[in-house]
Amino acid sequence: MYEFYVSKSGNDRNDGSQSSPFLTIEKAQCAARELVGKNLDAPIKITVCDGEYETDGLIFDKRDSGTKDFPVTYCTCGKVTLNGAKILNPKDFVSLDEEEKKRLSDDAAHNVKKIDLKSYGLTRSELGEICVIGSYTTANKYDDAILSPMWCELFVDDKRMTVARYPNEGYLYTREVVREGQCRENANNDYYCDKKEWEELKNPLGDIRKIDPQTAKRASAWKTFDNVWIYGYPHYGWADDSTPVVSIDENECTMETKYASLYGVVEKAPYYFFNVFEELDTPGEWFLDRENGILYLYPPRNLNECTIELSITSNPIICLENTENIRFDGFVLDGTRGDAVNACGKNITFDNCEIKNCAGWGMKLCGEEISVSNCHIHHTGKGGIDIDGGDRNSLSSSGNKIFNNHIHHIAEIFHTYNPGVYFRGVNCVVSHNCIHDSSHQALCFSGNEHIIEYNEIYNVCLHADDSSAIYAGRDYTTCGNVIRYNYFHDISSEMETQHIGIFAVYCDDNLGSTAIYANIMHRCQSALLLHGGHDIIFKNNLIIDSCKKSTRCIAFHRYGYPDTLTGDGQHIENLAKVPWESDLWKEKYPHIGEYLTWDYKDEQSCPHYCDISNNMIISHKRIDINFPAFKEEYFNIIRNNAEIDDKNFVGIPEGEKLSLAQNRFSEIIPGFLPLPFDKIGICEK
Repeated sequence: MYEFYVSKSGNDRNDGSQSSPFLTIEKAQCAARELVGKNLDAPIKITVCDGEYETDGLIFDKRDSGTKDFPVTYCTCGKVTLNGAKILNPKDFVSLDEEEKKRLSDDAAHNVKKIDLKSYGLTRSELGEICVIGSYTTANKYDDAILSPMWCELFVDDKRMTVARYPNEGYLYTREVVREGQCRENANNDYYCDKKEWEELKNPLGDIRKIDPQTAKRASAWKTFDNVWIYGYPHYGWADDSTPVVSIDENECTMETKYASLYGVVEKAPYYFFNVFEELDTPGEWFLDRENGILYLYPPRNLNECTIELSITSNPIICLENTENIRFDGFVLDGTRGDAVNACGKNITFDNCEIKNCAGWGMKLCGEEISVSNCHIHHTGKGGIDIDGGDRNSLSSSGNKIFNNHIHHIAEIFHTYNPGVYFRGVNCVVSHNCIHDSSHQALCFSGNEHIIEYNEIYNVCLHADDSSAIYAGRDYTTCGNVIRYNYFHDISSEMETQHIGIFAVYCDDNLGSTAIYANIMHRCQSALLLHGGHDIIFKNNLIIDSCKKSTRCIAFHRYGYPDTLTGDGQHIENLAKVPWESDLWKEKYPHIGEYLTWDYKDEQSCPHYCDISNNMIISHKRIDINFPAFKEEYFNIIRNNAEIDDKNFVGIPEGEKLSLAQNRFSEIIPGFLPLPFDKIGICEK
């Protein structure tokens, strides 16, 4: 084995041995590249010793690739942090001048401190501009919109600080809609655009909405609306966006926004203001004067005792470009305005790593035989892991594995459709992970032959509607997937108004074959929404205890958008992406072709070949069916589901309750398979 060492006390003129280490990882990388270029005949190991290493991002490519027999490994000795942030000295913070104090409350004027970032040599470009956030923005339609990268973020004692906002917590709510701007999907809107018009449209007309008088009065005291933004959910509880504020009329109690809302805006839509200097009024808030390079902070505690970091780089901390047979073990990745890891290649491993405080994804991965294991991913701006691989044409497996990771407090900036793991392609195995605390989904997938098993999922979909812990939909070529042996618990939304609700598993918009069996769903608002689709199996699941917002246990519904099933609709577009008429696909998924023989307005919208049976439902709500599910030509099976309102379970502790239910399965439902309680969740290393 070839070995090189890197140390904070090293020197790049050294030979890289343990007794004479390099100073930088880049120098060790160059040494490894020389060996790779000479027909590698042994593994390479680069050990990085204890310490924090500032970086603008490490880039690896084909020159850094090992071979299957002789891989390249980057590992750590002690705690090693690769940090894209700038450390700020608490002693450089000073009090405000009198003009600045006048704009703040008395308490804030006394406590807020400021620091001149120009003294650190930081430029406006390095700090970044306020850009659009939200998964359903229309900002790409506007000539002067800034889409990316994310602006710099401030972390105190390893905690993300909040850009000054109003209200400090929760949301305000839109009142009457005065003018709904040019949007894509509300045909009742005077400014509605059809699909073709929307594609060609530039700089759409924004919205005007009524706001409450107290907010209008408060906003009138702000010195300027320049770069004041709102963030929220203007129409649906799964579609967040943001927009600059154009104006607020105190007398009329109206607010005009610059960017139109994609789906229009409705009354009681939640929103909040951010990037408002005058709202710098509570510990943990901050504001950046970009023009003058001055950062203002209301410290969460005694400033002189704090560790203060400002994320600067917008590059990934680790970037792999078509790299193979390489491994990273034990690193802490911290402080980027972008994704922490961006990797494409084959036989790539990340093990025992910690990823935190990035504005983008924890990891964006593409390729085959990629493994992420025993990692801790938390406090990300977007999701945890985004991974794609495998060949859908041949259904060749990606060999990708997401195993034994702790993923939590994700999607802290981009709240929707940024799940703990988002996986596509063919045969990604997601197992033994613990995923919790997110405003939206835990897992989201598309593609074929994936396996989701032995995961613990809780406290997700915390601010959402029409969503779920595990989600897939709008593609009946997404087939052959398995969801088994997972423990869902405490899954419910805090959103004040809900239209559809929250589910443990959501098979949406005519999803293809998915087997969901032997899962535990405890204190979930609802267990399952099956919205159209074919070959969905939901069997042998334990559903126990409703929660405050529960209205139904299982929703078995017809699909509501038949126009997507014909012409140039989305389902027809998805069909064209795969060889569904090939012998391989016909053998694996025979009912896809049959789907096209059904009338799209009626029969094709109804679920076919589905099986909801042998489920134990204890102290929950009803099964809700809204179509003639038992029609013989739909080939559905709904039977032997035990719905029990059992008073014997009241007051029994959680562990005992589940154990008691387990002991009674075979009594109530003959043939009910034992559930592997003791195997679910993170395994001991």
